[in-house]
Formats: sequence, C-alpha cells, structure tokens
Amino acid sequence: MIYSKAPILKSLKKWMGIILIFAVTFEVIIFPSLANALGCLMAILSYWIFSRFLYKKYVVLFPFAFLMYLSMYLYRYLPLLATIVEGKPITYGFERPVETFFYEIILFVVSSLAFYFACRIPRNSPKNNILQNALYQIGFFRITKETIWVIGFIGFGARILSFSFGDIQYGDISGKFTEGFIYLIYAPLILLFPHLLGLENNYSKRKVWTYAAIVFIVNIASNSRQHMIAPIAIALILFFLYLVLENIKLIKIISPVKIFGILAFFLFGLNFLSDISLAILYTRAVRGDIGKMELFERTIETYNNDKILTSLKSIKNGESEELTSYSEGWTETYIDNFMLNRYANMRISDETLYYAEKKGYDNPQMKEFMANSLISLLPTPVLGIFGIKLDKSEFQFSRGDLLYGKGYGGYRVTSHVADGLATFGFLYFPLQFVIFFFIFKLLNCFVFHTSRGIYYAPYALISVFTFIGFFRNANGILMDISYILRGYWQGILTFMISIFLANLISKIFFTRFNRNSMILQNEK
Repeated sequence: MIYSKAPILKSLKKWMGIILIFAVTFEVIIFPSLANALGCLMAILSYWIFSRFLYKKYVVLFPFAFLMYLSMYLYRYLPLLATIVEGKPITYGFERPVETFFYEIILFVVSSLAFYFACRIPRNSPKNNILQNALYQIGFFRITKETIWVIGFIGFGARILSFSFGDIQYGDISGKFTEGFIYLIYAPLILLFPHLLGLENNYSKRKVWTYAAIVFIVNIASNSRQHMIAPIAIALILFFLYLVLENIKLIKIISPVKIFGILAFFLFGLNFLSDISLAILYTRAVRGDIGKMELFERTIETYNNDKILTSLKSIKNGESEELTSYSEGWTETYIDNFMLNRYANMRISDETLYYAEKKGYDNPQMKEFMANSLISLLPTPVLGIFGIKLDKSEFQFSRGDLLYGKGYGGYRVTSHVADGLATFGFLYFPLQFVIFFFIFKLLNCFVFHTSRGIYYAPYALISVFTFIGFFRNANGILMDISYILRGYWQGILTFMISIFLANLISKIFFTRFNRNSMILQNEK
C-alpha cells in the first residue's frame, strides 16, 4: 500500500532525532555561546519541519522532489553533526553567525512551503497532468534491460569522447552536446534495483557491479570528485528508494557478511576516497595542460606516493587549524571530510553573506549578470536569429566570483541565500518560493500514475544524484532558473535521443544476428 508505513523511514526519523539530541547537548556543553545555540536551533527546527514530510506517501508519490527537499534539509542538519565529530563548534570560522542562521532558517521555511504546496497528497487517486501524459505517450517511461545497457555504453562513449575535448568552454557546441549525454553512463546502475522500473529481478548483478567499478575508475580521470563518488551515491540512493517502496526492514536483508563488508567500506573505503580526493586536488593544477590518460596516471602516481600524500594530509590538517578571515581572501575551510565539505559547508553561507553585504543587496551588477547568463542559455545560432550578439567566452566565471569581486575565473561557489539577497534583496525569498515550487512540480512529472501502479521515469532514476545535489553550494538561484528554462527539457531531449539511438543500434545488431543465423542454417 502506498500509504502504509515504511520501516526504514520510521527508523531514520528515530535515529536522526536521537543523534540530534546528543549533538545539541555536546554543542551546548563544550561550545556554549549564543551563536552556537542559534545553530542548534536551526538544526532542531529543520528536523521538526522535515519530519512532517518523512512518510512513505511523500517518497512514493514524489520521490525526486523529495530527494531535492532532502538535500535542503541535510544542509541545515549535517553541519552540527560533522563539526561535533571533528571537535569544532558549528560556527567554526563564522564571522556573522546570527545573520547566517536567521536567513537559512527563513529559506528552509520557504523551501518547505514550496514542497508542501507542490506535493500535496490528493484525496482521490493521483491524476496525471498534460506533461506527464505527453511524456508517457512518447515512451519516456518505457525501457528494457537491453536498452538500459545500450544507453549506458552511449554514456560511456560520451565520457571517453569528452576526454579528448579537455575543459569544455562556452561556445564549444560539439563539446557541450557530448557533455549532455555523459550522465547516461550511470544507466546500468538502476539494474541493481529493477523493481523500481517494474522489471524482473531474474539475473546476476555481478556484471552491474563490475561495470560500476569500471565507471568509478574512469571517472577518476575526469579529475572531478563529484563524478568519482557518483556511482556510489546513485547506488545508495536507489537502495534507499527500494527499501521504502518494498517496506523492507534493513535488518532483514543485512547478513553478517554484508555487515562485515559495510564496516570494511567505512574503515578502508572512506579512507581510500579521501586519499584519492587529495590526489585529484593535487593534479588539478595541470589538468588543462595534459591529456586525460596522463592525468589519470599522475593521479594514481600521487595516490601511491606516500611522501606526497602525507604532505598533502599535513597541509589539509594545517588549513583546518589556521583559519583565513574573509577580508584576507576566499576560503572554503570548514569540514575536513571532502564529501561533507561539499554538501554541508554552512560556512560558505556565512562567507558569501559577508561579501553580499559588502556588495550591497539588490545589486544592479548582480542583476545584469543574471539577465545575461539567462540569455546565454540559448544556443549561439538561436541568438543569431534574434540578432543578439553575446560573447559567451566573457562568462567564464561564476556567481561566486562576481560576488567575491577579486578575480574572475576561479569558479567560486555561492550560497542560495547570499546570491539571492545580493541580486534581488528581500524580494528574493518570495521569488525563491516560486522557483522551488515549479522545480518540485517539474520533478513530479517524472512519475506516472496508472490503475496498475506507479511508473518512475528511467531518466529520473539515472539522475537521482543530481536531484539530491540541487541545493549544494554552486551558482545560487541562477542554477534553479537555468534548470527550469533549459536543464529540465535538455535532459528529456537527450534521453529520448539516446533511446532512439539505442533502439536503432539494437535493431541493426539483431537484424545482422538473425541474418547470420539464417546463413548458418542454410549452409548446414
């Protein structure tokens, strides 16, 4: 039943609450201050609001919107836990904690309201809208195991081909086109949980795990830590959805062997990921000057060089102790763990608010760059048709660079709240409500309701890691608007093109296979 309780969600709610109680207690005792108390209040309020939606009906009916909302919650929940584990206060390095926590609480309330109105539970059976029906009619929700493998190899080919392009710049049409298919490399991973697509689970998953390991190794050559952890993250997210949908208790499927494997991963796997992450950062300075194969070799050489790796670790530990003030320069030092530092770095909010206040709220320059960035979303040929002359090479910097104002091209990240206030002033909050509402609505269109059950779009299952990373520190509200105007539709288009190519390849292959079989039979 859709509305029945999911044991994993009940356990998750319970343990998140227990862990939060311990974290708040330690924070108040070890680091007593008004600022840290406000940080604890933010985490408590976020947990209380999020727990109102931590029910199976929300995950089953709106899984992809829920994942995006989950990322918003974790951004306010994880910093308290991560800093306590590392022996730091939640305000570690902060310079304006009161404003940071106040605005982040407001933004989470706004985000929660957007999720509530976009994902209201219907009294009767859910109905599909025009877009959902249109996507269903063009075959967006239908796929076979064979097709999944074919589009996976299309994505794999796009990844390898992209290596020859180097760093893809604005105006590189062939590079951008190829880049749009790379996400398909993760398609075979959804075969780990075929029930999510209504497919039969009647084959060994050893091939899928082997493929995932190969993708992990290839992604190291991309010199991107996000791409490196993507296969692991996708598998974990799909596993979570599987547990919720099937009402499975985690304890029933975890054997002693699996428990040993999980412990081994946390003891050795996370250490390996941390070390390889340092190696990636070390070789990043030369990634624009050498080929991907050589970059991969240098990354592995760095990982195997104990002397360099030890030096990198000592530098990292030194940076975590010696903080840089915002007036001295840009800093992202907060949490030592590289994965948490990307998705739970609350100090970025504090830092970008500092620069937003210096730049001024409702800043004309931020607005102008926003407008030009949205115009640049249109392909260059389309801009030419409308007589718009726009040199896209001039946009090789981020919103964070503009906010920082001390050198473009560093692609510094920014927080949603600082970027919004600097661009729109306090009108940002109602505007962000509307933007989030539309994104949640669009993500809900990746679910199709029938009398026989619910269908999830294969494209959406492949992209789950993207959805849970929507709220990370990156390009602020520009990233959200860009997704509504282009990213969403581009994803649908590239997926349907890949399905067409996969069917064409399958047709050619099976035609030749049948023809060769007939020839052999005639010869006999």
